[in-house]
Amino acid sequence: MAQTHEWMFYEVMWRGWAGRDRIPYPVPWWAQQAFRRWSDDFDSGTYDSKEAALASNALYRYWHMVGVKDHRQESLIGQAGEIEPVYDKYCLSFFLHDPATGALRLPQLPDAGRVEQRMEAPHLPVVLTAFRTPEDVEFVQRTFATTVGPGGRDLVVTRVTVGSPTGQVREGLLCAAVLPAGPSGFQRHDRNGRHITDRRLTFLRYLPDEQRVETNAGWGPVFDIPPEQYGVHGNTEFSFDPDAYLADSPFHDLVVGGKLNGAPEAQDQVAGLCSAVFAWPFRVVDDAVFEIDVRLPVDVFGGPADLAELRGTPSAELEAANRDFWTAKLLGQGLQPVLPRPVAHLTDLFRQARSQLLILSDHGEIHPGPTVYDSFWIRDSSVEATACSLVGDSALAERQLGTHYPLRFNRGTGRIGPCAEYGFYGGPHEKDDREWDSNGQALWAIGRHDRTSGPRSAFGARLYVPYVRDAARWLRDNRDQYGLLHSGWSAEHLGERDKPHYWDDLWALAGLYEAARLAERIGAPEVGELWGVFDDVKRATGDSIRWVLAEQRRRGAWETYIPTGPADVGRLDSTMIGTAAYFHPLRLHMGSKLGDDIDRAARCTLDTMYAHFVTGGFRHEAAWNAYGPYLTMQLAHAYLLAGDPARMDALLGWTVAAGFPTVAGRAPALGAWNEQHAFPVASDFREVPYNRWYMGDIPHGWAAAEYLLLLRDILFFEADEDRDPHLYIAPGVRPHWVPAGEGIAVDAAPTLFGAPFGYRLAHDPAGRTVTVDVTQAPEGVRFVYPCRFGEVRSAAADGQELAVTGQDVRVPAGTRRFSVTYA
Repeated sequence: MAQTHEWMFYEVMWRGWAGRDRIPYPVPWWAQQAFRRWSDDFDSGTYDSKEAALASNALYRYWHMVGVKDHRQESLIGQAGEIEPVYDKYCLSFFLHDPATGALRLPQLPDAGRVEQRMEAPHLPVVLTAFRTPEDVEFVQRTFATTVGPGGRDLVVTRVTVGSPTGQVREGLLCAAVLPAGPSGFQRHDRNGRHITDRRLTFLRYLPDEQRVETNAGWGPVFDIPPEQYGVHGNTEFSFDPDAYLADSPFHDLVVGGKLNGAPEAQDQVAGLCSAVFAWPFRVVDDAVFEIDVRLPVDVFGGPADLAELRGTPSAELEAANRDFWTAKLLGQGLQPVLPRPVAHLTDLFRQARSQLLILSDHGEIHPGPTVYDSFWIRDSSVEATACSLVGDSALAERQLGTHYPLRFNRGTGRIGPCAEYGFYGGPHEKDDREWDSNGQALWAIGRHDRTSGPRSAFGARLYVPYVRDAARWLRDNRDQYGLLHSGWSAEHLGERDKPHYWDDLWALAGLYEAARLAERIGAPEVGELWGVFDDVKRATGDSIRWVLAEQRRRGAWETYIPTGPADVGRLDSTMIGTAAYFHPLRLHMGSKLGDDIDRAARCTLDTMYAHFVTGGFRHEAAWNAYGPYLTMQLAHAYLLAGDPARMDALLGWTVAAGFPTVAGRAPALGAWNEQHAFPVASDFREVPYNRWYMGDIPHGWAAAEYLLLLRDILFFEADEDRDPHLYIAPGVRPHWVPAGEGIAVDAAPTLFGAPFGYRLAHDPAGRTVTVDVTQAPEGVRFVYPCRFGEVRSAAADGQELAVTGQDVRVPAGTRRFSVTYA
C-alpha cells in the first residue's frame, strides 16, 4: 500500500501533467516518460505499490552531473537545467514569465520552447542549458561545482543570463523555483526499508536579509542579487486533496494573478511538497543581457561567517578557477590521446569519462554512481582503479587500492555463509550478497597497479603481507567440493544468487596469477605456494567447463558456448556475458591459461553472444531487460583482444551513440552511460517492453572505466608481460578513422611495464604507407603493428627491412621509426 506522500506525489505529478494546458506545472522529464507510456505493472519484488515505484524513479534514471574531485556529494542536472544536490532536500529550476500576457514558460514542458544542452567542453564538467521561448526570449544557464574558502568546501554555482536573440526589446520575469522532486526522483522507499532518496520538503523558508533559502533543516540556494518578488507555498490546511497543491502554488499565482504571494515561509506535514518561486524583472534589447548568479551549498555551511565565506569569492573567479583546474588536470596530465577528425569525438569522450571517475571519487573511494550506487564495491573499484592507473590518475588508484582496500580486508574469525571471514575482501555489499569474486578482483587490481607503478614504488611489496598473501590463501581454502567458488551474487548481470558462476573462478585465476607474479617480483617465499593455488583453481575451473561443454554437446547443442556457470548447462541466454571477462579484463587467453580447447570455446562464446544478444548494443534481457552499456564495452574489448576489430568498432559505435541519446528532441544524457540503458530511451520509445526493468545510476563509474580502458587498448595494449614483453600499436584503429593528412598520437601513456609509452602514426593513402614514430617506450619491449589498412607488402624499422609474415608486423625493441606499405 502506498504511503500518503507517495500517493500524493503520484497524483500531483499526473494531474499537473494532464492539466498543463491550463496551469503549467514543472513535471520532471523522468515522470513525463513514465506517463508517456504508463503501465500499472511495477517491480512488486522491490516496491509495494505503483506510487512508491514512480516516486523512486525506477525506470528513467538519466541526468547530467557536476561535482568536485574527491568530495563526497555530487549534484545532478536535469534535462531542463534543474539542479539537485544529491543529499539535500530540494531541486532548483529556472523558468520565464510574462506578466503582461500571463504566459508561463517552463523548460520542462515540450511546447514551452526549445531546450538545448551540452557540456561546455569535453574536459570541463560544466553543463550549459539554453532555453528559448516562442516569444524569442532566451536564458542560458551555466552550472558547475567548485570549492570556496580556506577549507575547500564545495558548492554549485549556476550563472543565468537572459537575452533577446533577435535584438528586439523583451521584458518579463526570470524565475527560480525551489521544489522537492529532482532528476533522481522524489523518494526511494523499497521493501527493504531503505530510504536512499528522500526529497520531501516539509519546511521551506526564505530569509530576505540573507538572500538565502532554508530547506527543512539545511541551507538551500543563496542569491547574489535579491529577488524582487517571492512566494512560498505549503499545505497549511492539512489537505489530502491533490488538486489543492496545484491550486495553491506559485505557478497558479503567476498565471492567474500575475504575481507571487510574498509569503516567506510554509510547511507541509502531509506530503512534503512545499514549493517556492523567486522572481527578478528583466528588460533586454540588442546585445544587453540580464544576469543572476545562484550558489547552492553542497558541503555543510552554518552561521554568518560561513555565509560570508560562501559568498566571498566573485562567481567569475570561481568559474575561472574551476576551468583552470580541469584544464590542467585533463589536458596537461596523464594519457593524452590524439585522434583524427572522423573520430575526434572519441578523445572528447575519453576526457569526459576521466572527469566522471574523478568526480565520483569520494576521498579516494571511486563509487559507481552518485545516488543509489554511492558506495564502495570491490568489483567496480577494481576496474575503475585500474583504468585510473593506466590513464595517468595514479594517485587516485594508489589511494583506492593502498588505503581503502586494506580497510575492506576482513580480519575476524567468523563465517560469511560457507566461507571464512578472515582474508575476505568486502564490506556490506560483498558479505550480504556473497560476492565471491572480490578477492580475485582485489589481487588482480593490486598486481596490475604494482606493474604500472614500477619497482621503485614498491606498491605491491607494501601490501603483500597480509593483503595479497592471505587473500590468495582465502581462495585456496574457501571453495566447494568441486574446487570452484561457492554460489553467490557477485554481479547481478550473471543470473541467480543461488548458483555458482564461472565469473568468480575466472577472476580468482587472474588474481592468483597476479599474486604469484608479484611474489616473484619481490622475492617472497610463498611463490611456489601461490602457483600451487593457481594451478588447483585452474584445474577445477577447466575440468568444470570441459564437463559443461561435453554435456551440452551430448544434449545436441550445435552452438559452442560457456554458460554462466556449471549449474546452467544448456542455458543459452545473455547471462553468458560473464565469459567476456576471459578476454577482458582478465586476459586469460594470453598464454591460453586454461588450455587451448577452452580458449577456442571462449572465442565461440563471443560469437554466440553476438549472434543472439546484440542488436547494436548488448541486450541483457535475461536479468535487466535493458541494454548493458558497460557489458557492450566488455564485449567490444573482448573482440579487440581476440583479433576482430570490425565487431569491436561496431559495438563501440553503438556505445558512443548510447552516451548521447535523444528522446522527443531532449538529451537525457550528455556523454555518459547508466548501468542499464532502457529500451524506450535507446529507441526514442519505438520499443517499450511489457516486462518491467530497472535503472542504475548515471554516470556509471564502471562504464566510464570500461570506456577509458577500451580506447586506450584500441590505441595500444601490452602482451605477455612476464615472458616476451611486447606492445601492440594501433590494434583497434580502423582504416576509415585516418584520412589523408591526419594521424594518431599517444603521449605520456602509463604501461604495465612501469614506463611511459608514446607514438605518432601517419597514414598516406596515396602511397599506401603507414609510418609510426615511437616517441617514448619501455626498455626492452618489442612492438607489433597489426596493419588494418590492407595486405602488408613490406616493412622497415629504422631503415632496415623487416621480414613480412601475415598482417602483424613485428618490430624490434628500441626502434624509433618504422613504416609499413600495404596493398
